[in-house]
Amino acid sequence: MKNILMVILLITTYCSTRAQEKKPVSYITNNALIGVWQKGSKIVGSGIDQHFVFSKDGRFILNLYSEGDDARSLIRLKGKYRLVKDELYLTILSKVFVEGELEIGSEAITSSLLQFGTNSKIREVKVPNPKEISDPCYITVISRTNIKLNNQVYYKIK
Repeated sequence: MKNILMVILLITTYCSTRAQEKKPVSYITNNALIGVWQKGSKIVGSGIDQHFVFSKDGRFILNLYSEGDDARSLIRLKGKYRLVKDELYLTILSKVFVEGELEIGSEAITSSLLQFGTNSKIREVKVPNPKEISDPCYITVISRTNIKLNNQVYYKIK
C-alpha cells in the first residue's frame, strides 16, 4: 500500500510539473494581425484616430494624425513589418508630412490651438537606404481584437 501511494504521488507530481511547463503561449499570428488597429479606443467617431493598417503582403501604414488638423507635420509612416512570436519589427520606407503655413485653429474644425492653412501641401518622402529598426515593438495579446504594442493599447476595428 505504501508503494502504491508513493507511485501515485510521483505520477501526480510529474503530471502537475508537465502541465505547468506546457502552458499555451499566446502570440498573435500574421493572419490575426492583418487589418486596422486603432490606438486607445475601439470607437470610431467622426474619423479614425492614430492607427496601424497591416496588410497580407507584409506592409503597414501608421496614420499618426489627421492632415492639417493641428501643427504636427508628420502624419503617416509607410513600411514593411515582420512578426516573430511577440516581436514586431518595422522598416520605414517613406514618411508623409504636411508643409505649409500655420494659422490659429478654428474651434469648429479642430480642438488644437494651431493648424495648417488651406495652402498646405502633403508630401511623401522615401527613406534612402531603409533599414529595419533594431528594437522591436512587443505585442501582448489581450483578446482577439485587443493588443498592446509595447505599452500602447490598440483595438482591431476592421
